[in-house]
Amino acid sequence: MSTSDDVRAFNERFSAALANQDVEAVVDGYTDDARILLPGLPPVRGRDAITALFRTSLARGPSRITFSTDDVWDCGDVVIDVGTYTSDGETGKYVVVHERQPDGSLKMVVDAPSRDA
Repeated sequence: MSTSDDVRAFNERFSAALANQDVEAVVDGYTDDARILLPGLPPVRGRDAITALFRTSLARGPSRITFSTDDVWDCGDVVIDVGTYTSDGETGKYVVVHERQPDGSLKMVVDAPSRDA
């Protein structure tokens, strides 16, 4: 499987976890020291803070999100995914830095979405 296929599969699993309100599966997509850089908010860093973020946001209901990857850079243990997303009628752009795990899977170490105006 190519790196682009790995990213596509990751994005599909992440989307399904959000739609199913599966906080554990969502958080499992991040490394223990990951950070989420949301527009207009301080960085969310680490598993506990990320878990709290998604417990709060998914308590409001499932999130329907689709990703469209524009570019993927494979730098060995680091994979960068740049693209656009649509979520519950909102559109935006994102940059995600993945860290390849010992088993070959990807986990996000930096998740930086930005909403379109």
